[in-house]
Amino acid sequence: MYRPVSACRHNLGFGAGRSYAALMGLKHPAMLTTAVPVLLAAVTACGASLGSGGRACTEIGAAPGVSLTVAREFVPEVKAATLEICWQGTCRRSAVDLYPGQDTVDLGCDTAAPEGSCSATSTPNGTLTGFAAVPQLPEGQVRAAATITRLDGTETETGALETATRMVYPNGEQCPGAVPQLGLTLDHAGLHPSRR
Repeated sequence: MYRPVSACRHNLGFGAGRSYAALMGLKHPAMLTTAVPVLLAAVTACGASLGSGGRACTEIGAAPGVSLTVAREFVPEVKAATLEICWQGTCRRSAVDLYPGQDTVDLGCDTAAPEGSCSATSTPNGTLTGFAAVPQLPEGQVRAAATITRLDGTETETGALETATRMVYPNGEQCPGAVPQLGLTLDHAGLHPSRR
């Protein structure tokens, strides 16, 4: 269900990183950030540390936040979206920078050596995707709602969705860097948890 919004609100969005995209040879780094929100906007270093059990850990990080996918059939009606996430009396609003969604296929690596090259290919899938950083996002129950700006400039608001974040482990469960994240899908009926 949607309801009209009488006033516009101005919010900060989540910037896209370029370092990892440059490493992968992508022309549109923002698409990579939104398609794989587990990755932080930049890879801070090329070194590695040891996690529990002696497993090597990379320094790829993750940001707490919410990924949003606008369903293909709803894309023609959406110009912009803002998410509001609430928990225990705290609410955070963030504009979501939306980019064309893509399906990525890993083409593998030509060698197992660290200096070997790897490749992947991407194909547009008709959706829009974005990621909103949510500082101090907790693990567990939250309430989510979206404000949608339509192509004619009018705004509507979805009903609230009670859902739960989950921890993501960009380096594996044995390594540091885990953060809570949430995946949401937006369609004509409102917000839904994304399929895992």
